[in-house]
Amino acid sequence: MPPKRKRAEAGSDNAGPSTRTTRKSTRTAQGKGGDSQDNISVNFSSAAASGGVEDNHNAPSSKKTKLDRRAPARARGRGARAAQLNHALEDIKQASSLKVPASEEYSPTRSHDLFKNFADADAPNVIGPEGVEKLCTAAGIPLDGAQPLVLAWQFGCREVGKITCDEWVHGTDALRISSLPALALALRELDDLVIHNRPAVKKPPTSTSTKRGGDSRTHVPYNRSRYWDCAQNSQAAFNELYQFCFTLSKPPQSRNIDMETATALWSVLLTVRYPIISEITTFLHDNGSYRGANKDIWSMVYEFCRTIHPNLDNYETDGAWPTMLDDFVSWKRGKASGEGTDS
Repeated sequence: MPPKRKRAEAGSDNAGPSTRTTRKSTRTAQGKGGDSQDNISVNFSSAAASGGVEDNHNAPSSKKTKLDRRAPARARGRGARAAQLNHALEDIKQASSLKVPASEEYSPTRSHDLFKNFADADAPNVIGPEGVEKLCTAAGIPLDGAQPLVLAWQFGCREVGKITCDEWVHGTDALRISSLPALALALRELDDLVIHNRPAVKKPPTSTSTKRGGDSRTHVPYNRSRYWDCAQNSQAAFNELYQFCFTLSKPPQSRNIDMETATALWSVLLTVRYPIISEITTFLHDNGSYRGANKDIWSMVYEFCRTIHPNLDNYETDGAWPTMLDDFVSWKRGKASGEGTDS
């Protein structure tokens, strides 16, 4: 029995110092625990720069004094970083204001703020060509399609590539739009309906009864009243857009639009519905003798595309078509018979 007690005492002696050391370390850590957490929190960046938090925590008091002397510099550094963070947050806030979810209700104030984001710096009441391009880019509106023209049509714009504040208020108030997603959706739907001649979207079901405490109103992303009007007669809506584009593109003191502009508009407006316009624009580019299009030519080109068959079998040579279209028919028929491409 005694040997066993001796071994136990020996074991106790061996374990004693380790236990005492551990308890001392524990007491030390508990006694300095609050300061340790504060030091780690405040001096985290400088500790990371010096290689770790433990070196800073276990540093001699003289080194702590030296670190404290550098506190004003660290504070200035933290202030600079805070300023940079604030600027970044402001940039994010401004960017997010341009992308308000389409599900949000219309707000005239937000619509006006949206206008200011794209208005010219030297003309705050106008969104100029550069601002219109930025607007379309931010909203995901293709610049090479008809949607910018649909935008001008819906807003009643009077100049190409410009939107005045009054036009913006008129358009966004009628459509109940104050966010870029809602604007993009409205233009895309009108483009599908009027330009691409696709079926209209279905009207949401209306409910006359709701659950107790519920709301019978179903939120829509924008006011589709104009859309439904266009859907009743998409051909008439297209006629209106087509004639609007001539007035929009014509210089104020001129009766014509230049042929380059006319062919570009014809390609955008007519190609989907009337593929023969591609041949007409090719002929005009190859011929090069026609300098402009007046209102009569503008209207007759559309009527030609709408009524004449692609193979020209219903074209009447004694019809009242402009000379330009007579020349096109001769050019096309000459190509078909192998007589060459010269008109």
